[in-house]
Order: sequence, then structure tokens, then C-alpha cells
Amino acid sequence: MIMGRVVNIYDVAKPSKRHGAAQGYIRIMLADDTGVLTVRLWYANLEYKLRLGHLVTVWTVHVSTSSENNFLAPNSAPLFTTIFPEGERHCHIMVHENSDDGTRFKRPFSCIDLRELPGLMTLKSFTDGGFDVDEPRLLVCVKSIGARKRYINRNGTTSELLTLGIFDETADALLTLYSGLCDSAASLQPSQTILLISCPGWRIEKMAKLTLNANSRVDIDPEAGDARRLRALARRLTKKEHVNPSFPPIDVSCYEESPVRALYSLADIDSFARVNPREELLGYISCIITSLNIVVPFKRNMLLSAECCGIAVFSNETSTICKQCEKPVELRINPRIIGPVLDETGQVGNGRLILSDRAWEELLGRTALQLVHTDVGVLRYLEQRLLFLRVSMGFALKLDDEIGRLAIWCVNS
Repeated sequence: MIMGRVVNIYDVAKPSKRHGAAQGYIRIMLADDTGVLTVRLWYANLEYKLRLGHLVTVWTVHVSTSSENNFLAPNSAPLFTTIFPEGERHCHIMVHENSDDGTRFKRPFSCIDLRELPGLMTLKSFTDGGFDVDEPRLLVCVKSIGARKRYINRNGTTSELLTLGIFDETADALLTLYSGLCDSAASLQPSQTILLISCPGWRIEKMAKLTLNANSRVDIDPEAGDARRLRALARRLTKKEHVNPSFPPIDVSCYEESPVRALYSLADIDSFARVNPREELLGYISCIITSLNIVVPFKRNMLLSAECCGIAVFSNETSTICKQCEKPVELRINPRIIGPVLDETGQVGNGRLILSDRAWEELLGRTALQLVHTDVGVLRYLEQRLLFLRVSMGFALKLDDEIGRLAIWCVNS
């Protein structure tokens, strides 16, 4: 008896006029936490409704190893077995549709949770040449599910295809499912379902267009730290993010007075967040401000910002009245005036830092009230003065659902 999850399906029709003879077979790739097995499921009259991600149990009397000469199984799953439940007594297959709690065999067989999946790359890296790597892996989230379309094959038969929009934190792509794989799209949820695609077929145009071939595998909602982080990122993208979040409730007074203060790189912070997603981190980073934009927001009356009634509020005043509830709103300096910040190991994107009021004052040399009353010429000089300046920032990191932003509580030039 062998149990695993379906990671690839391919239906091969072989019509026969003989009574009781098989009419074709379904090539199934089953995966568990230890490896992958190819199953050739022959059928005559029964119709097997298999989908990607189904939990399946197979009873068989033999398991063999494929070789370069017989081509009975793909290279990615050389172990194979053949069963014909309608014509043989000692074999059987069972699909666990009602008894699957969604927890068994969710971890890819080569995955160690505290380490990155081998061969894993982003969609951008794959598009930029990563497709030449042996056994590439892509961890993506379903973005959209297209409609089924029919097309005519060269032999005159009609088949179906369905295109999935997929994405990660770096790029978007398309994944096309053909024939029997189209039924698997019914269980997928946009911005929720995570797919781990191994060894896909590809065509690179303006974006990557992926397909599944004989060596491909698709793990649905794998149990891995990277998958949880991507799902959290997808959920955040579906809801509107606060335009100017406040400094998180982290006590930094003890660290500020500590005789030992650790200096981290951005890569160190990323590694810590992946390994310890539930712990807080305090320290310092030494980084360079590559862009600063103060004059343009000042002229647009957007130098300070806040949010009230779910609507972003911008002004060049430290307080204003919300147009929805007509209540006073306290505004803080717009975080998007700071462009990308980088060190030797990584980069923080435009406006992604959360600065406390003290950090803003130490960086700009003035409070928010003083900033909005500063002359435009002085603001332009301030931009040029801070451009490409290396500063030391005291940071605090507290992840929410394994995703977070660096909060800066002090700045020293």
C-alpha cells in the first residue's frame, strides 16, 4: 500500500475493440515526504476524477525502477507501478475525498523547514535565465483563474485548456493547464492558494508562460515557511495598506542603554525573520539613502500624511479635519519622501521604513511642525545634503503573520 498526493496527471487514450480490454491509462505522479512515484492507472469503463492535490492510496503488488531504455517513467519520478483495478484482483486505488484533513504529505520531500527549498527561485530570476538551471522550482500564488477554452488538435480531436494568472513578490506569469488538469482549477482560490511548481515547461515573452510536462510537479499549499510568507504577502496585497503606519509597540529603552549594541546587515535581518518569525529583533543597521524627495510633496501639499475613515489624508499641516467624519486628524511626515535604502547586502524599497517622530527629527534636523514651515530653498538643500549619506539607524522588527516592516527609532549620521 502506497499513499501520497497527486502532483501531476496525464491521460493517454489507447482505444481497443477487445471486450474488457483497457481503453487507456492515466499517468499519475504521487509524492509524499520522502519521494515521488509514477503510477500508470489503466481503465476500461470506470472514470477516475483525479485532481492535483488529491490524497490517494494505491494497492499494488510491484514497484519497479525505470531505465533509460524503457521510458516507463519520467526522470523526476523513476520509481513506477502499473495497476488495472478493473482487470486485476490484487490492485486497487482509493481517492480520499471525504477523509482528507489537508495535513498529510504537505511538505515537499526535499524540504527542511528551516532552510530554503533547493532550486527555489523567483519568477524574475526564472525569466532572466534561471530556466537553464537543472530542476528549477517556483513558489507562486494564484492571482486569477481564466475561463476554459476549447481548441482542435492536429488529429482533429477537441481538447480544453485553462490559464492561471500567478505571481510572487517579483513578477507575474501565466500557467496553462491542459485537458484533465483543467479540473484541478476548481479547488484553487486566488490570493490564497500557493503552488510549488518544479521543472515547468516554459516560453519567455513579455512574461513567463509556463506549462506542465512529463517531468513537472505541482505541490498545492505546501507546508513550508516560504509558502506561508508568500500567502501572507498575497493577503496584504488584497487589502489596502495604511498610508502612514505608526511605530509598533516595542520597548526600545532597554536596548538604547545597553553597553553592547549589535550591528546587522539587511541580509542578516532577512535571515533572522525567516528562521524566527515570532520573535522581536532590535539592533542597528548602517545604510545609504539613495533617494530623498521632499520638495515635490511639499509643493503638492502632501508632505505629511495620515489615514482616517479608511481614506488617506495629506496636508502640509500637522493637523487637519477629516472630510468624512469632520474630526481632527494628527498627521506625521510622509514616509514615501525616503526612497530606496540599501547596504552591501540588500535594499529596502521606497517608503517601506516606519520612522518614529524622534527618528524623523534626528534625520531631518527638525520636527514635523518646523519642516512644513521651512523655505523651499532650504528643503531642496536638505534633499541634496542627505542624498547618498551613510547613516546608522536603530531598528526594531516585529512580524505580523510572518510579514513586517522595519521600524526605525533613532538615526545617527
